[in-house]
Amino acid sequence: MLKKIGIVGYGTLGSYLVDKINEDKNLSLVFVYDVDKDKLSNLDNSIVLNSMEEAREREADLIVEVASAEWVESFASLVLEFTDLLIFSVTAFAEEGLQENLDKVAKANNTNYYISHGALLGLDGVRDGRDMIEEVSITTIKPPEKLGIKEKILSKKILYEGPTRKACELYPRNVNVHASLAIHGLGFDKTISKVIADPEVNTMRHIVEVKGQGLAWIIDVQSRPVGAVTGAYTPESAFQTVKRICTQEYGMKLI
Repeated sequence: MLKKIGIVGYGTLGSYLVDKINEDKNLSLVFVYDVDKDKLSNLDNSIVLNSMEEAREREADLIVEVASAEWVESFASLVLEFTDLLIFSVTAFAEEGLQENLDKVAKANNTNYYISHGALLGLDGVRDGRDMIEEVSITTIKPPEKLGIKEKILSKKILYEGPTRKACELYPRNVNVHASLAIHGLGFDKTISKVIADPEVNTMRHIVEVKGQGLAWIIDVQSRPVGAVTGAYTPESAFQTVKRICTQEYGMKLI
């Protein structure tokens, strides 16, 4: 049976997902929504939504959010009233009370919401070991323009260092991986974020450092930019996440 997918947001990630879903024999694209209707001009009008209130009528098995933290705060609870939701703008969860509200709505309607790992690796290990973990930090290093900096920076500059909750407020489009790490681990106030602009790099880099009772590890992930805030690994990772949620497979399952 085809799994029906709706996409919210038609930027780098959204357009990649639309193409991959259309190529997949097990998935069916039932709608695409973006607040900027001009972005959708190349799509068939039959799959374009004019408002999120129309989404219920499309009967999607899964709606994938690749839009913004503001969208999550405004519409996630509405979606969970009628279907499952995969969230990529994880910085929304730095807002106090959002998780508790979505948990309540999901429970009342027998729906699920999923938190993407995005560009990060190793979140399963952080979640499994969080009772033993004592320190978690994540450093993101990007070219200045990928952090929204327009003025010229001549050398590496630390833009922020401190609790992840504040990093989510300051750089909501750039630190979704920080938010994912915080949710899987020690939370937004105990996870430490560092954001660095470096004019000499041409990659997006995330360095996770974990220490705890008898354990320590460092994960260093780098990828070239393919969009304003998106690295090369993230689009395919996003599609494979959709596949894992939607595809019923038999035999070995990697979790």
